[in-house]
Amino acid sequence: MIAERYHREHAETFMGYDIDFDIFSRTGEPGHSENAGRIFLDLLEKGYLEERTMTSPYCVSCDRFLADRYVEGTCPNCGFVEARGDQCDNCGKILDPKDLIRPRCRISHDEPEFRETKHFFFLMDRIQEELLRWFDGKKDWRQNVQSFTRNFISGGLKPRPVTRDIEWGVPVPVKGYEKKRIYVWFEALIGYLSAAKMLSEMRGDLDLWKRYWQDPETRTYYFMGKDNITFHSVIWPSVILAHGELNLPYDIPANEYLNLKEGKFSKSRGVGFGAGDALRTYHRDYLRYYLASILPETGDSEFSFAELREKVNSELISKYGNLVHRLTTFTSSRSISLTVPESLDQASRDAIRYARECIDAWKVNLEAIEIKKGLRKAMELIQYANSFFNQSRPWDLVKTSPESAREKLWVIGHLIASSTVMLYPFVPSSAEHVWKVMGLNDLRGTGLSQVLEGKLEIRPEKSDPPFQLIPERKAPKGPYLVVGKVEAVENHPEADRLFLLKVNLGERKISLVAGLRKHYPPERVLGRKIVVVANLKHTKIRGHVSEGMLLAADDGKRVRFLTVDDSIAPGTEVSIGGTVYADSGEITIDDLMKFGLVVKGEGNSQAAFSSRDGKDHGIAAEGTRVFPEEPVSDGALVR
Repeated sequence: MIAERYHREHAETFMGYDIDFDIFSRTGEPGHSENAGRIFLDLLEKGYLEERTMTSPYCVSCDRFLADRYVEGTCPNCGFVEARGDQCDNCGKILDPKDLIRPRCRISHDEPEFRETKHFFFLMDRIQEELLRWFDGKKDWRQNVQSFTRNFISGGLKPRPVTRDIEWGVPVPVKGYEKKRIYVWFEALIGYLSAAKMLSEMRGDLDLWKRYWQDPETRTYYFMGKDNITFHSVIWPSVILAHGELNLPYDIPANEYLNLKEGKFSKSRGVGFGAGDALRTYHRDYLRYYLASILPETGDSEFSFAELREKVNSELISKYGNLVHRLTTFTSSRSISLTVPESLDQASRDAIRYARECIDAWKVNLEAIEIKKGLRKAMELIQYANSFFNQSRPWDLVKTSPESAREKLWVIGHLIASSTVMLYPFVPSSAEHVWKVMGLNDLRGTGLSQVLEGKLEIRPEKSDPPFQLIPERKAPKGPYLVVGKVEAVENHPEADRLFLLKVNLGERKISLVAGLRKHYPPERVLGRKIVVVANLKHTKIRGHVSEGMLLAADDGKRVRFLTVDDSIAPGTEVSIGGTVYADSGEITIDDLMKFGLVVKGEGNSQAAFSSRDGKDHGIAAEGTRVFPEEPVSDGALVR
């Protein structure tokens, strides 16, 4: 199943980033359906659910009612042209498909009809006053969460449908609703409770879930992007208040958007790249460190691979890694063991006190979910430790006063240990490595208490530097191939064989002139993934500049553009024989032809190759084949 595939993929990705879960569940588990059904019936019995007639989008071409996410149109609130039927990704407003301006089916692109159908509605208006009283007590929430929530409530809560005309998902436990399902926005939130109950069963403690959901001392935190705020700050608390006996959210530290120049990362919209993809190029702790340093906690931020390299090299490696290497190399080369000194001079006492102050501030930052501040505090201590090392000059002291040298080196070790404890939540595997290199044990379990006790017996071991600098990527000259998504198609006004295309390449958008007009209607090109030669010399064709070239297979009868799996995002680099060629330096058509691009194979197994040097070199994006949009003859040339 697709759900199983992505669940497994997501679990592997989290593991790859050193993120652990007591349980990594999903709402497809049978126990969740039962749990959601019980809460549905409880709210129905208490009078919070009511059957009403509504109009829903129905696509005649698809011959079915459409889930809200399969309807797209212009947001009536902000004018965003790609708003979904359930919510606008641009302004965050929760919508109904009928609210959209010029709605269209995402499958057929036809305008849907709106037909009457019966559904159950959650009477949110009945819970509004109680919800507002609860929310008014959340003055310490992030400003964006408070604003989103208050704006939503101030408009007045309205009854909201909780069932849909679909045949997949959680069944509605009411006779006559066999062909309908509980709407995902309602039942998916109950998944948090379902997961806790599943964990209880796994551990053989059937009351374990009550510690999380019914103990008033338990704090529940909901981490998310800002597009999910109102589901967790309004809708889920409304369900909890109507149901009763469950803990309401303690905090909802929602982030703003993490952008990749052209907009927020969005798998459904093909913007950016997968978290798992980045792990193939960069160490997990390098990614964790960089992402923590640019978290969009109070405003949108931008992801940049160039900045990642600069930050990791100049901060994590040059300041922290180099400090560790200096100490371990110095002490191990002289066989110095760093036992707790009998006494400390004033400068050393000041250093130990400063480390404790940094840890105290760091704890406050993390408890307040101020992640970036916590990381900065750790780096401030590392900067201080480097200065203390330089000012102490142990290389001179070891000759004149060995005891003073050991004192200063122990203090430096204590500062490193303190900063390592502080860095552990951000770069866990690297922190564990440094802890062991320092001759210490049990960082995760007792690291903090060991540092605060101040009696560390440090035995630095000689080892390679704990980090390796991220090198600059260099690639050979050749066709720089990139996956693009066609965002606009127009007929060339001066040529009946040409289209004018606007193509999204992830980090930028370009204009292309493509000779596809005799082979495709515009609607079959619009929205499709293509492969673009992004560094081809720009050329003007009948008065319009083409900033690259779309690759298509031509067998003399048919011309079919090359494409990739839908999961591949715009901007993804395409390799030839495992090599991604340089994106700098223009190439010509003649340069491209030297690579002998062809399509080989039959039917749906066809793939594109570069046939040269007597060998076939596969053309791939993220390890998956590039292929013609429809089969062509074996051996068709790619132009």
